[in-house]
Amino acid sequence: MSVDLIPFFATMVVVVAGLMRYQHLDSTKTRELIDKASKENRELIDKASKENRELIKEKSDENRDLIKENRELVDRNRDLIEKYHLETAASIGEVRERLARIEGRLEIWPTPPPDEPTAEAA
Repeated sequence: MSVDLIPFFATMVVVVAGLMRYQHLDSTKTRELIDKASKENRELIDKASKENRELIKEKSDENRDLIKENRELVDRNRDLIEKYHLETAASIGEVRERLARIEGRLEIWPTPPPDEPTAEAA
């Protein structure tokens, strides 16, 4: 009976050894695919990171230029506002002088301020 089992066990050993070899080759291929995919992913990440850094640098430079230009415009606007304010104030002074002269010639005197109510009227 033990002689009859030897071919069966030999066949089982060969089948198990074949399955182990197949599993080993399959896991080796899977590992190679994973390594290849990991390398490709790292390359894509590095490329995207480089592009992002370049884009951020470019946009930062543009923003700095816009901020500088905005500051210059604000300063120029402030100077114009101050200039026009002084011109307007001078113009108002001239208009008041003219009005006073016209009132003097036409003998129009400013109306006196209203009398303050006294304690008796209240």
